[in-house]
Parts: sequence; structure tokens; C-alpha cells
Amino acid sequence: MPALVPAPAPALVPVPAPAPALVPAPALVPAPALVPVPALALALARVLALVLVLGVLAGCGDSRTAAPDLSTFQQPQGMTKTTYLAGGLRFDAPPNWATETGAAPMVVTLDSGPAIITIWRYPRSHSQVLPDNASTLQQARTALIGAASARDRTFRVISSAIIDLHGVPGVELDALETIRGQVRRVRSTHLYKDGAELVVDEYAPESLFHAVDAAVFSPLLHSVRLARVGSE
Repeated sequence: MPALVPAPAPALVPVPAPAPALVPAPALVPAPALVPVPALALALARVLALVLVLGVLAGCGDSRTAAPDLSTFQQPQGMTKTTYLAGGLRFDAPPNWATETGAAPMVVTLDSGPAIITIWRYPRSHSQVLPDNASTLQQARTALIGAASARDRTFRVISSAIIDLHGVPGVELDALETIRGQVRRVRSTHLYKDGAELVVDEYAPESLFHAVDAAVFSPLLHSVRLARVGSE
């Protein structure tokens, strides 16, 4: 199966600064509220390449080769604890899904059929204040929705929320988006800790989203633990 080529880093969009009494400097968040277009394009290209390979095998008369169903995802064969960023990121992942690490800011991509998870990490400078209270998190949520709506006129928010994931503040968006002509339901979770923003993008066709969410997306997201990079 062809390996994924790391997607280019998404651009950043500044979040408007709150009142000076609350936050001394504006916080920044990545421009793509949801999954970056290149990541989905690469995953779709890999699926297409696999289809072509299977077609060649079928043409060679290899009747023993069972073609996988690329319209769905593999149920996880358990969940395995994984560690990235030298111990700064830990989560449980399905061992039978394809995994590809990427160049910063991409950390890793996991996929099975049309279901894809991409994790990004954006370090911030000391002058950039991360959202850490109700006011700044609300501003971040508004900015993320605005960026996605400006990029995609078909973008539609299903829900959005300010969250706390094991003590880490964040913003979660659940939406429908059209990427390269493909409609996807996307949950994008932005977590702010230790001078960096971690983004977990989970997406799949709308018809499959509930099934893959129950089997993989939600268990993986809820298992995420963040520490300082290099904490091992």
C-alpha cells in the first residue's frame, strides 16, 4: 500500500484578543477549523491506489485474493496504547489501522477505508497566549467556525462546544464539510496545554460516522493524555 506523504502545515489564523484586563496578548489558532484538505486528498489517493492494485490482481486471475471493502472501516482488534512526541502525547489506537507519522506540525495519521484520524501539534511562542478561560475559548470557537465557513460555503456546524478533556481546556467542532467533492462529517478537537495546541481531526462519510465514532473515534479521543514534550 503506498505510504502517505506528509501534508503541508495548515496556515494559522489569529484569534481576536479579548479585553486587556483578561488576556495580555491575542491567542492564535490554526486556520482550518476542521481537517486540512491535503490530508483527506492523500488518504483518498491511497484508497484509489489500492483499488487499482486490486484490479491488477483480479486481472491476473488471482481468485484467492479477497478484495477488502473500501466503503467501510475495519473494526478495531482491541486498542493499543501508543506514545508520540517523546511521551508528550499518549492515546489508545486500533492496531489494525494503517498508521503514518508525519513532518511537523503533523504528528500522525491513522486510517481504515474512508475513516481517517489526523493529529497535529502547533507550538506557540511565549508571546502567544493560549485560550484558557471561558471568554478566550469562546473567541477561539468563533474564529474556528468563521475560518471554516469562509473556506467552504457548504460547511454546516452540527454542534460546537467548549470542553475540558482530563483537565485540558479545548474547543470541539462537529460539522459537515465538502472536501475535493467529498462530503465528510468531521469532529475537530483543539486542545491547549504547555505552550502548544494539539488538534485531533476525525472524519468519515456521514453514513459511517456514528459507527466509526462508537468503535474508534470516541475511545481514541477520550484516551488522549497530554504532557510536556520529552517528558519520558
